[in-house]
Amino acid sequence: WSWTSALGRLPLAPTRQVAIVASPTACGGMEEPTASSLRGVAALQFLPRCATLVQYGGGDDMRQGEALLSLPLAASALPPALKGAVAHAVDAALAVAPSAAAAGQFAAEHLPATWQRDDCSWDVALAVVTEPGLGSGWANLYWHGWLFSDPIARDAAGLYAAQRFPLCGPWEPIGGLGVFGVTAGDVRAAGAGGLRAADQHIHKVDAYAGGDREGTLKLYMEQGFDRNSAEVAVLSAELDCDQYHVGSDSARVALQPAVPGGAAAWVACVDLGPADVEASDRAAPRAQLTLLVALSGADDAARWFRRWAPAAGDEAPAATARAELAASLGDAGLSDAIVDRVRSALLAT
Repeated sequence: WSWTSALGRLPLAPTRQVAIVASPTACGGMEEPTASSLRGVAALQFLPRCATLVQYGGGDDMRQGEALLSLPLAASALPPALKGAVAHAVDAALAVAPSAAAAGQFAAEHLPATWQRDDCSWDVALAVVTEPGLGSGWANLYWHGWLFSDPIARDAAGLYAAQRFPLCGPWEPIGGLGVFGVTAGDVRAAGAGGLRAADQHIHKVDAYAGGDREGTLKLYMEQGFDRNSAEVAVLSAELDCDQYHVGSDSARVALQPAVPGGAAAWVACVDLGPADVEASDRAAPRAQLTLLVALSGADDAARWFRRWAPAAGDEAPAATARAELAASLGDAGLSDAIVDRVRSALLAT
């Protein structure tokens, strides 16, 4: 089953390969980021502009972890050895022969043959999130807020759907956040000590399910609604039409955060652009690295992060918020190893 082909059967605008450029606040470029620069995107179900955790089972079966914190980090927070390892992993992913495995075929279909490492921009963030399915043992890594917030901001009225196949994977795990499954060819899994292509897509909520308003009202009335009740149902759907559905079941990681203490890992997403665009027309590659801390929603640490906020509010400079958080992090209830890693990232300048 193909999500894009299913969309193509609808009498609506087809999936588009939109131009995606780096956000000036999220990537440490044109203006100073604030503590709220990565705040969740309303049209994308409030997914933040960095990595987060969801559990996607298809259709409307999606559970989001609670995004307790999404904070821009300084570029120097990314360890140079990790940056180099991620870049090498991109090279390795693109070198996989199409016939080598299911994952190789997937990469060959959706990724360009080459990339320009020196042109890549690197975005770094800290995220703290609760596990989306308590005790389920797995979650999906989602970067939809980072991938699609800019094209939505530019052309929400004209953007029906978009899709990317970035390379994703976890690095340097602490605690119960790591590699999903034991089958090397399972395309649902994120990379293991490397990167693997993952389907990250959006499509607009369609109030009329591919038809028109009057036809949709008729369908409701055929199901037993009177005209007024049908009007209310359709109006409710129309009010949601500035929202996007998100998917899919990809970039899975194993997740069993310790209680107390949590789990953590660096998680990487490298967007190389679509395979069917000429290299000269393709936007420069970009990478997003999130130091992701996963907590049980019932953990005292989760309650601590729900209460924490910068003294100057969400519009405080990100650097100020990082210094404040670093100073108080020892009270959060995280494991010593996670505190050390997060504090080191927060204090990088």
